Formats: sequence, C-alpha cells, structure tokens
Amino acid sequence: MPNVNMNYSYDAGIAPSLVETYIQRKALQNVELNLRYLDDADMIEQPEGNGKHVRMWRYSELPAITTPLAEGVTPDGQKLTETAFTVMTKPYGGWMAYTDELDLFHVDKKTDAIAERLVRQAALSIDTVGRDQLCAGLNVMYPGSVTSRAALTSSDILTYAVIKKVVRNLKKKGAQPFPDGYFHAKIDHDTYYDLTQDTHWNDVAKYQDDSRVKSYELGNIYKVKFFEVDNGKIFAAESYLYGAKAYLTAYADFDATNRAMIVTDTMSEDEARTLTGKMVYVQYTSSGTDYVTPMCVERVYPSGTANQTKIVFRWVPAASVTTNWTTSKSLKVVPSGGATSGAEVHASLIYGQHAFGLVKLGGKGKPNIQTIIMPLGSEGSADPLKQRGSIAWKVKHFACAVIQDDFICRVEHGVSA
Repeated sequence: MPNVNMNYSYDAGIAPSLVETYIQRKALQNVELNLRYLDDADMIEQPEGNGKHVRMWRYSELPAITTPLAEGVTPDGQKLTETAFTVMTKPYGGWMAYTDELDLFHVDKKTDAIAERLVRQAALSIDTVGRDQLCAGLNVMYPGSVTSRAALTSSDILTYAVIKKVVRNLKKKGAQPFPDGYFHAKIDHDTYYDLTQDTHWNDVAKYQDDSRVKSYELGNIYKVKFFEVDNGKIFAAESYLYGAKAYLTAYADFDATNRAMIVTDTMSEDEARTLTGKMVYVQYTSSGTDYVTPMCVERVYPSGTANQTKIVFRWVPAASVTTNWTTSKSLKVVPSGGATSGAEVHASLIYGQHAFGLVKLGGKGKPNIQTIIMPLGSEGSADPLKQRGSIAWKVKHFACAVIQDDFICRVEHGVSA
C-alpha cells in the first residue's frame, strides 16, 4: 500500500494556531492513506517542472525460441517491442474554514472532526480518481452469454464460472500472479455478498495460515484473492461527456496508426482536462443500429479552431471495429452508459502484477500531500479581527493508469437485491 505522508505549512511570521498544533499532534502526522484500489500499483516518478503529462510504457512479451543455436554462430539480437502513451497529471484538494469561536469553545470536538474528515476525504478522492482510471481499460468481460453493458440485468452476477474465464484470459495474455501465488481482485460490498453464496468461496476466516493475510482480504476463489473496497465503481447512465456536452461528432475518419480522432467541437483547456482520462463510448450507426466501443481518452488537443479538436485514445481495438469508425456511419463520441434494464452495473477488477501504475503523489523528493493551515488573521486586512482561518489538503499532481491492458480485466455485472 502506498505510504502517503501529510505535510504541514503556514504563512511565515504567523504563529501556528491551536487548531494547527492540535492537528499536527493528533491527526495528520505521518498518516498512511488507505488507498485500497491502488495498493498493488507500480510506482512512477514525476518530478516537478516536467509538464502536465507523464509518459508510460507497455511492453510486449518475448516469444519462445524453438530454433537451436547453430555451431559457432551468434544469433541476431532481439528487440523489445514497446508502446508509449501519456497520462495527464491533475491537481486535487479541499478545505474547510473555522472561526475564532471554534478555537475558543469547540477545539476538542470540531477541529478533530475537521481534521478526520479532511484526511478521509483526501484518501477517498485519490483512491476514487485512481479507481476510475483502472475501470477505463478495454479488457472487459460479462457473465454468461451477455455481450454488452446495456444487456446486463440484476441476475447477471459475478460467479465462479466467470472468474475461471477471467483467469484463463489473463494467463493466455501473459499476466503473472502476485508472489502469494494469486491474482488479486477488488470488489464492493454487494459483490462480496453474492460471492459468499457461491459454493466455491473460501472465506479468509477458514485459512489454515492467517499470518500472511493482507488488510481487507476477504477470501479466494480459483487462484483469485478478493479484497473489499468501500467506493466500488458503479456504471450509471450519463447524459453528458463534460459540462452540458452530450456528444462529439467526428470530423474525419479515425487515424488508427496514431489512435487519433478529429471532432467538430471547440474545447477549452479545462474541458480538455475533464475529458482526458475519462471512459467514453465511440459509437457508429449501421442499418439503424447503434454500436458502441468503450474507450479511454488519453489526451485532448484543443486548438480553439472549429472542427479541429484532436482526441487521442489510449488503446486501439481490432481493425474490424475501427473500419466502421467513419463519418459515413455517423461516428460519435458519447458518454458511457448503464444497463438498459436500469439495473446497477458493478465493476470488479481482477488483475496480475504490473497491470497499472501510479504517479507518486508530489514526485521525487517532494511532499506527497500538503496540509495547509491558515491561522486566524492570515487574510491580513481582509480579516482585521482575526476571526477566520482554514485547514486544507492539496495534491499538486496525481495520475493513475492501466499500463498493461491485458493484465487487468474489468468484469461488469449485476448484483442481487
């Protein structure tokens, strides 16, 4: 699990208030944030001053060599096949205000509540941002004969049969289990309820050796250990891609070589930042039927000129799909949706080693998360009676992304009532 230290700062020349002293002593010193989704991530450095995007690499496995060596002849060297992609780092933060009367009358209760909730909010925010990125991969499976998210119902739950298929898929793609000999999975409370009804479920309480049980480990099924998360991903119908924008219309045919698409809409820098990293559907219409493919937006290049906004996707699906991505088939980028039946669509992640990466919070040698304490009167003339202060947390830049798409599978499924 990533260790994330909360650091403290206040304006020079202003003595720390009682609120700051209390928080430093009781709440925020050397805090380890509970990043449940991200505790198996590869750590990636992004020092400050290196731009908004960090470059990541996906490497292909080397094939078996079946030709014997010739006597006295050195064979040709091999080349590592790699695919580069970028991930945008983004800032996050939140704060609460307090007053002099809070200092005077409620220091033992309300400042404790403020500190506790800000720390929990920071952990939840970072973990949720990472979760959404891990749920934006192309490797997705469904229970039974279901072939799309829209077709899911509440009876299409996660089962032993689905888990076996996922493990088979991961192994065939070269994914490696963790040193404990298992693939890992993140599931929510509803999914845990369903799995415990499965006769193949092996509860953690029944382990013969519980000395190596990890935090939040629930149990296992068929070479997969399951870990519980509080903020499980649920796909619901979305009306907008960003702001009040419902869809983007393609301006030119999709460029499969560069994973790029030109759309007919102008976009601000803030809108581009919102769309970057988001899971979307690429939709085309054929014979009156709409076909959709889930995609992850890698990068957006807003030019400010009509019909010239460039969108780059992280991965490219099969040619049989992209050949239909043409303006003649009403190509659009639309929000990802939920099940047509109205059932909740839950996402469970099953993965092996080196499936995803995390940009270290703050970068090399820098504070990971900064806690900013603004004491009473720190606003100067705007607060002449020293009545107001604030407590905040801030992440300067953070990003998480799937590195090896074949090593992590998102199972979309329903849950029982």
